[in-house]
Amino acid sequence: MTDPSAKKPVLAPWRAPVSSAIALLLAGCGAVEGDVLGDTDTLMRAIYLLALLALVLFGVRGAGSFGKTVKYLVIWLALLLALIYAYSFRDDARGVYSRIMGELLPSVAQEAGEGVVTLRRDIDGHFAARVFVNGRPETFLLDTGASSVVLPWRVAEELGFDPANRSFIVSVSTANGMASAAPLRIERMEIGGIVVEDVAALVTERGRLSQPLLGMSFLDRLSGFEVSGNTLTLRR
Repeated sequence: MTDPSAKKPVLAPWRAPVSSAIALLLAGCGAVEGDVLGDTDTLMRAIYLLALLALVLFGVRGAGSFGKTVKYLVIWLALLLALIYAYSFRDDARGVYSRIMGELLPSVAQEAGEGVVTLRRDIDGHFAARVFVNGRPETFLLDTGASSVVLPWRVAEELGFDPANRSFIVSVSTANGMASAAPLRIERMEIGGIVVEDVAALVTERGRLSQPLLGMSFLDRLSGFEVSGNTLTLRR
């Protein structure tokens, strides 16, 4: 039999701010997925509503007195203001993240302005670039000596092309000697904020090339590119 004099359990003081933090995290994740980071009003409304709901469900309900309720509200408001303040630096955080990734992964392009990206020289002395080919990522070796973008047979298949049904009518020089290649067109290639469409390319015979080459059929479509020390700059 329940003792009527027993005190009802009171939720720990950290329940309100933790619940609010979870709500804010969910709001942030939803905003990123829905691509509304640029719409500050929409995001802030979502944060406010979810945080308020968390406060009502877990915070005030657990308070045993007016004093404790005020205490939880102060904690919650302080946390909310801190997260909003941190959110205001999101653009700076993206820039820092980009620079860190560029140092750790040289093939990841760093934004250096509108239509300008930079790449760091790899440990082997070459420049490699993470390129999205029709939306699919692949790492290319920059080769100004190659007249065209060149894909190995395996990579062409992974990117959705069908080398077996193409005509290998072009002779190319590879590290393994001369090889036959088939012409194709790539609908879209992206490096960071640089987008080039309808790019001429070649696919080599099976086993004749190990890594895709980013040749002049792509580079000539840019307004310019230059090397300074260990940094390659591409300009759209």
